[in-house]
Amino acid sequence: MLHWSVTAARMCGAGILLSLLSGGAHAADLMTKAPPIPYAETDDFWTRPYLFGDLGRTQLKERGISLALTLGDEAVGNLSGGNRNTATQAGQLFFQAKFDMAKLAGIQGGLVGLTLVDRFGHNLNDEAGIPALQLTNEVFGRGNILRLTELYYSQKLFDGQLELKGGRLPVGSDFFFGLCEFINLTFCGGQPGNIQGGYIYNWPVSQWGGVVHYNFAKGFQLSVGVYDANSNYLTTTDPTTYFLPGVPNSNPAAGVLVPVELVWAPSGPLDGTWRFGGWYDSASSIDGGLPGILAIVPGSNGGPDQNIGDQRGRYGIYESILQRLTVDGPDAQGWYTFLNTTVADHRTSYQDYQIALGFRHTGTFSWRPRDEVGFAVGTTHVNSAALTPNAGGNEVPIEAWYGWQATGWMNLKFDAQYVINPGGRGYNAAGVKTSNAWVLGIRTLVHF
Repeated sequence: MLHWSVTAARMCGAGILLSLLSGGAHAADLMTKAPPIPYAETDDFWTRPYLFGDLGRTQLKERGISLALTLGDEAVGNLSGGNRNTATQAGQLFFQAKFDMAKLAGIQGGLVGLTLVDRFGHNLNDEAGIPALQLTNEVFGRGNILRLTELYYSQKLFDGQLELKGGRLPVGSDFFFGLCEFINLTFCGGQPGNIQGGYIYNWPVSQWGGVVHYNFAKGFQLSVGVYDANSNYLTTTDPTTYFLPGVPNSNPAAGVLVPVELVWAPSGPLDGTWRFGGWYDSASSIDGGLPGILAIVPGSNGGPDQNIGDQRGRYGIYESILQRLTVDGPDAQGWYTFLNTTVADHRTSYQDYQIALGFRHTGTFSWRPRDEVGFAVGTTHVNSAALTPNAGGNEVPIEAWYGWQATGWMNLKFDAQYVINPGGRGYNAAGVKTSNAWVLGIRTLVHF
């Protein structure tokens, strides 16, 4: 009950903030999608896209200020597998603001973005003793704190052909797979960060970085980014780093993370987004549980020598395909599919590849044109060189859900997961074999 009280208090405080700011446009983040219908003059409680109504947000947006406040919550329960049958929940409340500098200051193509994310709740894998590689409630993680997730300036040039962007950014805001419609982390957000979370920090963690997007032909875009690689961005104790746009303390492994991505976005009725990319991180070290080539450096001020690990850098490649397959209605109804594959440097990666395939259908029933169904299957592989009983094994999650658009401002997903060989071969940290896991859950999404 305490956790629900804390959540309610945060929601209330954020609601007051939104009321004071008098507005908000819908957000598009790694977890959620926009409200399904535009705001209309007929302010019906059940069909309007925002729980609290317009609150003047339409007028603000016309003046160049778009605001949003969204809650996403995942309540999940373990039916079998792990150490015990239990249930928990985790979620995030996030506030987003975008300032159109063309309307506000006459700077054509300029945009300032701000996103704050407050996470709460608990990890089902820990609570139920499920030794899974991937979270069974993906929204959990990176601390139950209020984080600065985005603070950036973006400038489009040459009629939008070139975009320059810089500030505090999550890598997944501009690279990797961008949807998160499933509860298992295998099928959610920036896939490279799912298996390389030690140095690729997915939402809601941000780091200082700069990005260039170049639209060199119709439907084609080339993107290059440079991000400060420093594990101190993960802090949950220093607000000057996680909440304010400060610079974290340096550490011996600091360097840069450089992602490169080519995007093809076919247009027409069967539109899609095809991403092909890779990354290089110069702040290398061997992941835990891997034998590595060690580097020894003399200690400073006469102190002991230090093992700084393998310093040759680490890298990987990925593809992400999101494609519409059918057109079954006038308002996004139809079948969609996605296929994600990530292969990480075998030399430094405990989890060295992940594959995810999923399908979604919008407008499942003619009388429920905005309801959806989804199904996905994936695998995460443990490096064969890992010093663990799970070495060489594959964790295989299967997930299905039904999405009910309960109101214009609230969506509910009723979800079932079956995780085969959690951990890769089903062994927990103590080397004890565990069963496959059945997990049931519900995701609630509310646009305020």
